[in-house]
Amino acid sequence: MIRLILAVAFAIFTAALGAFLALNPGTAQFQFLGWQAELPFVVAAGGIIVFAFLFLVIWWLVFILWTSPDKLRAYNKRRQREKGYDALERALIASAAGEGEAAVRQAARADALLERPALSRLLAARAAEAAGNVEGAEAHYEALLEDPKTRLVARRGLAQLAHDRGDHRDTALHARDAFDRSRDAHWAFEALFDAQLAEARWDDALETLAEGERRKQVGADRAARRRAVLLTASALACETTEPAKARDNADTACRAAPGFAPAATLAARLMVLARRHKRASDLLETAWATAPHPALARAYRDLRKSDTRARRAERIKGLAALKPDHRESKLLLVQAALDDGDARFARSLLDPFLNDAPVSARLCALAARLARLEGEDEQARRWMTRAAHAPAEADWSDMDPDGRAFPYDETDWIRMVYVFGDENRLIHPRYERFEGAIEAVPETALLDAPKKAPRFVEPAQTVDPSDLPRLPDDPGVPGEDEEDGRAA
Repeated sequence: MIRLILAVAFAIFTAALGAFLALNPGTAQFQFLGWQAELPFVVAAGGIIVFAFLFLVIWWLVFILWTSPDKLRAYNKRRQREKGYDALERALIASAAGEGEAAVRQAARADALLERPALSRLLAARAAEAAGNVEGAEAHYEALLEDPKTRLVARRGLAQLAHDRGDHRDTALHARDAFDRSRDAHWAFEALFDAQLAEARWDDALETLAEGERRKQVGADRAARRRAVLLTASALACETTEPAKARDNADTACRAAPGFAPAATLAARLMVLARRHKRASDLLETAWATAPHPALARAYRDLRKSDTRARRAERIKGLAALKPDHRESKLLLVQAALDDGDARFARSLLDPFLNDAPVSARLCALAARLARLEGEDEQARRWMTRAAHAPAEADWSDMDPDGRAFPYDETDWIRMVYVFGDENRLIHPRYERFEGAIEAVPETALLDAPKKAPRFVEPAQTVDPSDLPRLPDDPGVPGEDEEDGRAA
């Protein structure tokens, strides 16, 4: 609309100017180098306009010819850059698609077309990785180390390559440099921490964890739980060579995560060796009040070897009172009642667990002991049979044949850093590897029954499977089978 208005206005102005010139004729005289001419004003004005136009055209042509070499070079460079970006795009797509050879070809083409050595080298390194050319990728990443702008990404690439080939030392080397140079590189913290863990360098991992926590690269709760595991592993590593350091580390681990049972049991054992029984008792009680665990009860029961059986039972009941509503506290009281021969109290605590499905093999073992204590041998046999098919439960009472709880190796401790540190749960390697599946759990439990109750299966006696009763969905109440038999 605006253009139309301008065109109409220009036409009106031109018509008015023509009418003005027609109504006011005049002449124009020119004299140049002895040449003289007299022309109507309109013709002279038109000639001047034509001359100016031709002059501009000639000037434009001269300018084009003068600047054409530069424009040609700029055009060629622009075309080369476009081709380079096209090759870069193709290389990135091929690398992401896993087409290593195509990515290498396009990366080389982009390197030749683009004047960006950092970008082309990074692309070439990625393409070499996609093609499986580890040596070529390392060469490109090492070349990137020369440029301060690309040193961080080069360290990351070299650290990843070292990690892939299982070289934890080189991984830590490259990650350490990046970790020291950048406070925002979260990958550097993770890579350095993982590499130090893989080599069981507990003290170095503790320092890295502390710095990562200061940089807000790991949450406070996760850092505290990871620290507890690392301190416990470090205490075990220096238990024989530096007992004082081991004791301090275990104590610090308990303060970092009071509910971490491996730290509490280790610290209690080390405190007992240093004749600090009160501190050992406090550590176990605090851990139980935070997160009851069977290994804690076992350590608390054996805290003083000189205690009588009655004194141990009293101590166990006091421990259960710290967390009376917890499942482990109730099962602990069940075991204490079975040891004391108090079948009624044991029945009142155990029945609610037996009525809730599923019933684990551990509960079946306790039910078998209780039935044997009540004189119901047939019922105990049925519970034992049911235990063979019941879901297993890690009761943490068989961790070490020598009696030490949590006999983890370095691999287990490394796993524990992440499992407990990030998920707040423990691992049971023997349970996970089904090492206890071949053991007769109920029969072992019955061996711990009071001496007055004879075993219902002698060690040398073989039992015909046809003589065993059918496995019921529920053992029922003692005496029901006899009534059913009479009814039949």
